[in-house]
Amino acid sequence: MTSAGPIRQRLDGALAADWRRAFIIQLAIVFLQVTGQHATRPTVTYRALELGASTLEIGLVQSAFSLIPTLAAVAVGRWVDRKGERAYIAIAMAILTIGNLMATYTDGLLLLGISQLISGMGQILFLVTSQALVANYGPRESREVRYGHYATVNSFGQLAGPALAALVIGSGLGLTGGGLVPPTTPTLAFLANALLTGTAAAIALLLPRPRRDGDGATSGSGQPGTLRMARQVLRRQGMAPAMTVSIVVASAVDVVIAYLPVYGEAVGLSVGLVGLLLSIRGIAGLVARIFMAQLIRLLTRERTLALSMLVAGLGLIALPFVTAQWLLVVLMVFIGAGLGLGAPMTIAWVANRSPRSERATALGVRITGNRGALLVVPSLMGAVAGAAGIMAIFLLLAGALLGGAALASVTPFDALAGGREETSGGGRQNADGGGVDGEGHTGA
Repeated sequence: MTSAGPIRQRLDGALAADWRRAFIIQLAIVFLQVTGQHATRPTVTYRALELGASTLEIGLVQSAFSLIPTLAAVAVGRWVDRKGERAYIAIAMAILTIGNLMATYTDGLLLLGISQLISGMGQILFLVTSQALVANYGPRESREVRYGHYATVNSFGQLAGPALAALVIGSGLGLTGGGLVPPTTPTLAFLANALLTGTAAAIALLLPRPRRDGDGATSGSGQPGTLRMARQVLRRQGMAPAMTVSIVVASAVDVVIAYLPVYGEAVGLSVGLVGLLLSIRGIAGLVARIFMAQLIRLLTRERTLALSMLVAGLGLIALPFVTAQWLLVVLMVFIGAGLGLGAPMTIAWVANRSPRSERATALGVRITGNRGALLVVPSLMGAVAGAAGIMAIFLLLAGALLGGAALASVTPFDALAGGREETSGGGRQNADGGGVDGEGHTGA
């Protein structure tokens, strides 16, 4: 009995080292993938134009990347829940590498569309798996902070992607030899992305195997189907508010980006000023994510999310009534900071409300809901603007954010106060659902 203390300390130290190492590897993978994606996504249109695509055909090629794979997000989550995250993150990077190589060397629109479908499936698999990895590798009480770091690295990748594209294109590296495709701007960008995702696939193999307490990935036998599982996820107490707030935040970001230029033109703002305001929004969100851990310690998780949405909502209410440029800049700082905190906080909220055995599925449901909203909400906002004016968009959006703040303030982030929850496999586990409890210990 006297040796139990030192043994437990060594075990705790090993577990802490494992999840910290895993998290660093995850962040490296996220940075490589996001950088590559943002280096190539705009070039898909240019590649299609090189191949003689019409406007309709360009839309179909772009839809192959986003629309069809989004419909598979919940099923992807089930795969990850059943088999575990470690292998799937490497598979996702390998799929993305194949899609990028295919886009590099294709000489027809049909093959370009197929390459985008392949890349879109890899992207969905990456999103679901990487978000589940952040939740499942590490102690529960630091999960929001880990998602904040995840979102911060994502933001840096979004900034680095276009810069990488400019660097690769400017270098004029003709690496597409063999006479298949000339070394054009799009093919160089796709090839650079393939190099990044291939590197990420290799790095993913370094992830440590997760320690599980008997309720890790579940087998396929006796498990509910995808649609039934999605309904089960949404029926969990507190999940509907979490999903609703997630959709509100995602829609708000998209609508601000889409309609601020329209508003600027209506009130006489210069194109340069509108571009500056949008850049400030992104930078403010990035800075807010860096300080998210301190905010959570000061305010609690629920209050941090509620306050972020309240600040963004009030900023949007004031926006249509402000004309001074410096005030517009100040408002955009508040709006950007508030919306920047929303995404990582809502991912953590959904993860916290889910047991380990269905967490990736819940994150897949969240992705499907968000992307579905992004297909519908901008069109609805356009109809609102046509009927009531452009100012109505920002006021309606502000109302949704204030409602989301109210939901966040009254709905606990954790699944059950008692800390235990029934799993779909019939066993019992801690609220985190994984093999590591809130102190970094193995689950009992």
